[in-house]
Amino acid sequence: MKNTDHQKRVKKPRIPLNDRDLDRLAEIQGGSTVPMLAKRTGLPYMLVYNVVHGRVASVSDRHYRMLFREPPPHRYLKKVDGGLFRRMVRLWLFLNEELTRSDLYREFYGTEHPRKPDLRIFSGKTRMIDAGLERFMRKKFTDAGIDELLLDQWLDEFDEFPHSVMVSYSRIQPVLAYLWNHLGVHPTSILNQTLDRYVSGELKRVSRDIYDHARNLKRRTEKALATKDAREIERLKESISGGKSGYTPYLDIREELRFLRIHTKKSARHYLGRSIWTYETGRAKRIADWRARKIISDCDRFIRARPDIPFSALPRNWQRQWAQMLIKAMVGRLAQLLSRQEGIVFEKRILAPTRSRDVYANRYNGLTPFEMAPTALGMRRKAFDMMVARHCDIFRTVGIYAKRWYLSNLYLQELSQKSYFDLISAKYELLSRQSGGSGISNPCMN
Repeated sequence: MKNTDHQKRVKKPRIPLNDRDLDRLAEIQGGSTVPMLAKRTGLPYMLVYNVVHGRVASVSDRHYRMLFREPPPHRYLKKVDGGLFRRMVRLWLFLNEELTRSDLYREFYGTEHPRKPDLRIFSGKTRMIDAGLERFMRKKFTDAGIDELLLDQWLDEFDEFPHSVMVSYSRIQPVLAYLWNHLGVHPTSILNQTLDRYVSGELKRVSRDIYDHARNLKRRTEKALATKDAREIERLKESISGGKSGYTPYLDIREELRFLRIHTKKSARHYLGRSIWTYETGRAKRIADWRARKIISDCDRFIRARPDIPFSALPRNWQRQWAQMLIKAMVGRLAQLLSRQEGIVFEKRILAPTRSRDVYANRYNGLTPFEMAPTALGMRRKAFDMMVARHCDIFRTVGIYAKRWYLSNLYLQELSQKSYFDLISAKYELLSRQSGGSGISNPCMN
């Protein structure tokens, strides 16, 4: 087909018109008559007549520009050119070297993101992007205390700065050495080039994508080693090697197989088709998918039929599932108790400030913009807003207003260290998930 994704045109939304727009149109056109306005703008007479007399509810993007001599308000745009967005992303990653584009992608779309993020929005292969992404990036700078004028200045200066999408090999070298030593992954698998070309100096830089990918692998490897999660280690290796279609890593079903051998007395050969020694010694690392599904299915069937089995005897996956169900039930009950009158009194006692307002207002202790307080407390924005709305009197007492609302770093630190604050936080996290939707507007601190 001739049409490609790059050639598809994004249908621009129609721009609503209200009385204020009509008054502004009259000011812009200097009180011109309908015929004069039609001639000046080049629009059809009847269209101009209907617009002037309020008979048109909306106009196209092109007609809006011809009438008002300016682009339509940004809030009406669903798709925008991604140039500004990508400039802000590059600047943000430059200022926050520990972050990657994949981290930002997960911030945009939440934790329920595809296994492989669609990074075309960053590379420019997807020219038009959702307008919400641009607004999201602007808000990140605003929350960090950088207003639009300062942001524009920084972007201009950053564009003139001799930065590159390439990263020096010396920066990725220690990351590659770590992965080689702890994950057993040869650098060539990550660099997509033979290591000798870098060691000899023939190549001196790697792409930002490769650098970000390597750092992400290192973080995940450190976490897996800290928790001694052998499964995650194998998944990391599979993500690099690409795995083998139709097969499942043996470690993914190892605990389930051991559980069945102990409780059902069935041999490993019954499920594996060969001796378990072959897998335990590492001579074979994968089993056929159908065998893995049978192991999981038999394990699930046996556990449901035997509720008397001790929790500690269950495979870790089942322990995790049952623990999550139990915790969810306990948090739900806790939320009910804290929603009663005595629970609200208890919350107020925990949230109440322990020092005078003058101490919190002292800039020596540091101030955090109100929008960034949820991050400091480890809460989602919506859960935090619901907590503030419920205890508006307390947060207005400790809040400091200087063209925008701030909370003292000292208060946030005290709050996060108080006993039982985690219970209050868990309550509002649950309530925010149950209410659905995105963040709520908070009239308390407006």
